[in-house]
Amino acid sequence: MARVAFVFLVLLLAGCDDNSRSDSRTLDVEDPEFRQGQSFHKQGETRKALECYLKVIDKRKDAAESHLEAGRMYLELQDPLPAIYHFNQFIRMKPASDQASMVRGMVRTAEKQFMQQLPGRPMEPDAIGSVDVTTQLRRLQAENDKLKREITDLSRNQRPSETKTVAGPAAVNAVPDPRASQATKSGRFRPYTIAKGDTLSTISRKMFNDGNHVQAIFNANRDKMTSPDSLPKIGTVILIPE
Repeated sequence: MARVAFVFLVLLLAGCDDNSRSDSRTLDVEDPEFRQGQSFHKQGETRKALECYLKVIDKRKDAAESHLEAGRMYLELQDPLPAIYHFNQFIRMKPASDQASMVRGMVRTAEKQFMQQLPGRPMEPDAIGSVDVTTQLRRLQAENDKLKREITDLSRNQRPSETKTVAGPAAVNAVPDPRASQATKSGRFRPYTIAKGDTLSTISRKMFNDGNHVQAIFNANRDKMTSPDSLPKIGTVILIPE
């Protein structure tokens, strides 16, 4: 009698364990978010459905069915790379399930979709299948990643030019005279750009509020002037002594 009771107890515990595993397998499909996702999908709200399935995945580690549905939604949205990821997650969790073979076919469909989206369409649909799609996919992804890194490096290293070339008299203002820059740093001179109608007398009045500095200005710019009356051309930078 004791032996019969022991066997009955073992069978009872085994049955409970099976039910527990069954519940864990179907746990995500019983989640309200999963059911809401199904409802949205029936209404044609693919993105809202996807959001629901992703919420279930965030909450549960064993959300195989939610991964499968998320992959389907991404495939419908023409976004094959995340679709491949979620399909592979389902296969990892349920490699021996009846659906695994079908999901592997969906992975191949997503890979073809990705290949057709690449610039230049390197592989047309008729050509896909005669080559190793996975190898081609990984190679092209690696090339794309390399190009992205190169573009990022170029963007970081490239700096906008600080000196702009300007036509006409403004060009002199864009690139100041070296002597003017040096004198300005030393504090002994100030730069001044010759304008239309200027004379040394008007420049003196502009800079000192009187016309008594004509000779001093001329002496500071003898390399550009032969006399106080021979001003350089408009746009030339001269030095004004402090």
